[in-house]
Amino acid sequence: MTHHDLPFLQSDRIIFKLYACEEHLKNIKNIKFQHGDLLSKNARISAEMEIDSLVSQMIGTFDSLLFRIIDRFQLSGIPSDKIDIVKVISVLSAESKRIELANELEKTNKEGAWYWMINHLRNYSLHGSLLSPDASLDVIPYFEQALAQLKDFINNAKMKEPILQ
Repeated sequence: MTHHDLPFLQSDRIIFKLYACEEHLKNIKNIKFQHGDLLSKNARISAEMEIDSLVSQMIGTFDSLLFRIIDRFQLSGIPSDKIDIVKVISVLSAESKRIELANELEKTNKEGAWYWMINHLRNYSLHGSLLSPDASLDVIPYFEQALAQLKDFINNAKMKEPILQ
């Protein structure tokens, strides 16, 4: 995505948030390139901030999709400050009979699935570092894959449900 797309980004929060995810991932890669190791003394704080920001933006991207689902399918019963995946799945199934979309959302939230893992990592980062010598997480390939899964999920949802375009 390029900067000439920015006016469009202001009107489509999903695309904007995906753009922000890509920028944070690019920044993490640049930090590693500049310092050779994200755990180095000079890289650690910047890397931590970028990783936390990336995780937050990924969750925000998914939340933006949930908002769009509620809006486009005119689902009721979920206050905007109480939106979460479990509530959206429940209301989506009950009110609109969009069982396939609800099932796809549910799959992403099962223990071990990519969206569940991103939430798990966000919760872990509230009390511990995702960057540590003991961590088995190679952050750059992991987040490249997770971001690709997020994009695929959004694109597939839009393809199966054109109302989400």
